[in-house]
Amino acid sequence: MVWSRGSVSLPLRSPQIEFEPEWPRAPRGRFLHLSDIHPDQFYLEGAASGQETMQGRTIHDSDNTHPRTQDQINQLNQAIAEKFLRISPPGPLPDSRQLPVVPSIGNNDVYPHNILAPGPNPIFQFFATLWSEFIPESQLNTFRHGGYYSSDVVPGKIRVFALNTLYFYAPNVLVDGCKKEGEPGSEEMDWLETKLESVRQKKMVAYLTGHVPPDKFSYSPTCYRRYTKIALEFQDVIVGHLFGHANIDNFFLLSRKSRKHKETPTGDDNPEGDGDNDDDSGGDNHGETTLGDPVQAYGLSTYVEDLMGQYEAVIGPTKNRDYAIALVSPAVVPTYQPTLRVFKYQVGNGTSEEPSNPGDGKQDEIDETCMENMQQETQLSNKREEAEMIRQRMKGQKKHGRKRHHRKRPKNPPPARASTFGFPLEYTQYVSNLTLANENLTPPEYVPEYNTREDYGLQDLSVPEWLTLARRIATDENLKAVYLNRLVVQSEVEGINTA
Repeated sequence: MVWSRGSVSLPLRSPQIEFEPEWPRAPRGRFLHLSDIHPDQFYLEGAASGQETMQGRTIHDSDNTHPRTQDQINQLNQAIAEKFLRISPPGPLPDSRQLPVVPSIGNNDVYPHNILAPGPNPIFQFFATLWSEFIPESQLNTFRHGGYYSSDVVPGKIRVFALNTLYFYAPNVLVDGCKKEGEPGSEEMDWLETKLESVRQKKMVAYLTGHVPPDKFSYSPTCYRRYTKIALEFQDVIVGHLFGHANIDNFFLLSRKSRKHKETPTGDDNPEGDGDNDDDSGGDNHGETTLGDPVQAYGLSTYVEDLMGQYEAVIGPTKNRDYAIALVSPAVVPTYQPTLRVFKYQVGNGTSEEPSNPGDGKQDEIDETCMENMQQETQLSNKREEAEMIRQRMKGQKKHGRKRHHRKRPKNPPPARASTFGFPLEYTQYVSNLTLANENLTPPEYVPEYNTREDYGLQDLSVPEWLTLARRIATDENLKAVYLNRLVVQSEVEGINTA
């Protein structure tokens, strides 16, 4: 589910300006990224951490024990959506909210889990109604057709794409990859390319969000290769790839080299899923591993060995334009300790150290007028784009069965600069010690686990900074141990250190 088992980004429509002690003159915007909330009406009070579940104790009721029907899944989604509506009051204009919410469909939003038929279908119709306050009106027809859409969270500046990753997901046997014309995955990729080209023309930036991350263990081979191709060809536009699903905290590399290999996705051996741990990252808890705990303890050796191989591969000379970075946020529940992630992004133009006076009421009035004009222009532009997409879809249906024409593209552009409005600069990972809260009978509290700038030394979240971190993890055993510990949210540590 998008709120419960999918991913959600909550960018601020009017960027919140704050002045950090280490950056006294640099304004920053913020947004929240959540994944895998998994509401559970059968939850037992006092249930503790995911590690105890892995050791065999039943402390988190699963869908195998209490299988949910589609109606029950819908009811849980509705309850969560209502909570987000309460914290996101309406904005000054129609079809706007003060705190934009960008939900996307996940593999446990459907039953049987992981299985989603081509649209339009009742699932899309239900969520189109439920999320009508979040999905722009101009995008509702697109969502009803394919379960994906885009939202201009800062009009004229930042566009967020909520992808339907189930059409790329290998265990979804009702679709057939992203190569054949007319397949839902192919149509979604075509739509994404068209929309990203529009973002480029408007000199905006884009965040790609969704539930299942674009790794070779999860996507069908054709969807994995095509997503990577798009990520590299539009890295001057795309400033973030934000996903969830795996419940583990990590980043991985999308590259030219990885596109050339035909990988067999391991996916989910049980197409109906168990709903309690939707980690389909291809873990293997058999055999030996040199990576040690907690990797072996949680059956993640295959995935992590591949991850370390990616990091080791960039120790030598690399070209930034040959790589894109996908970020996988850990879950609120169910596998390890609850988490959430807060990003900070650039809201200046990178050319001036002088921020605007936050107390200038006249400037606020001008900004509000500009925001209204930009939003009205965006709504009109989105309607034009929607009409063009329908025209292209109808044209494609007439040509169904013909060989796809691939136009020759130029070399990949250089990645967007950190000075660009909307560029992600850092994030803070928060964690809640659920075990300790239950022991002390106190409400759970989220505290910082780490910050990418302070704890990893990343000056921003650009491709070269992530590549540098990958090299350091591959060559520094102490840093690798810290990284693997955070991969499972420190849940193997007795008493969990969150200082």
